[in-house]
Amino acid sequence: MTISSLTTREKTFRVLFFIAFIAVSVLSLIPDPDDVPGGMDITRWLAEFLLGDEAYADKISHFIAYGVLGGGVALGTVRLFGSMLVAAAAVMAWSGVLEFFQGLTSYRSNDFLDLMANVSGVTIGFITGLLLIKIADIIASPKRGVA
Repeated sequence: MTISSLTTREKTFRVLFFIAFIAVSVLSLIPDPDDVPGGMDITRWLAEFLLGDEAYADKISHFIAYGVLGGGVALGTVRLFGSMLVAAAAVMAWSGVLEFFQGLTSYRSNDFLDLMANVSGVTIGFITGLLLIKIADIIASPKRGVA
């Protein structure tokens, strides 16, 4: 598939996927955003609202970040070895690599539950992206059986 054969949606979401991929990778390896004033306020609120405990804010952050990446794979039809599933699996694997490297720093730690939040985020984001494409296709398709 060449760049010129991609739809506008695919081109746009591939660019957004690439930007998000770089951002998530960098943010995963810099000092903890918990130390930045206001850095986790939204996810603390979501964790409190959804799970009754703001201590889960970090897991919510991981889920959202990797959900964006999973959705980007689907919406941008990002393929690795000709497959979007392989691309989504590669994002999951990359999240494991980043978790490993976090454990090598003096200011971050690796956490199996973070990895599970990452994998869950990619999965739900990917499925949601596929559903959004299907819904958009149904809405855009001509009505059948209408005279």
